Amino acid sequence: MKIEMSIDPAKAVKVIHQAFKRYETDPQPSSALNETADSISSEIKQGTEMFGVYDNDELIALVKCIVNKEFIYFSRLSVLPKNQGKGVATNLVKYLEDYAVQNNIFVSKCKVRKSEKNNIALYSKLGYKIVKEEIIINKNGDEIPALTMQKNLTI
Repeated sequence: MKIEMSIDPAKAVKVIHQAFKRYETDPQPSSALNETADSISSEIKQGTEMFGVYDNDELIALVKCIVNKEFIYFSRLSVLPKNQGKGVATNLVKYLEDYAVQNNIFVSKCKVRKSEKNNIALYSKLGYKIVKEEIIINKNGDEIPALTMQKNLTI
């Protein structure tokens, strides 16, 4: 498996939609299901970076991130269902943390739905701490109880 920064937005959308498909029937579906190749292209033009994990040239996972002087913020961590539970997400998060440190950024942040116990457990296992609890309004206009999780990165 290899991690790359260049991702075809059309392929990215397919991975995001498959990874977030389980939210389709949620009372508050994830706005990830509304992503399009155009919306991703627009985000990239505005400075969002994406890292993709490839297995035999197949995109199997990705993460979006925004880098500023104080921290790296990642979102839409997406792993194809058939590849979940195999350490792909863990490796991808560690990769973006290394990327941040290489760019002299020593804090990593993400937001997670408060109801997503597995995601919270994963990030906690990776050293992230809950630093904020809030209600966010997603792109669908739904109010979602969310947690901001943060990790201080070291060299």
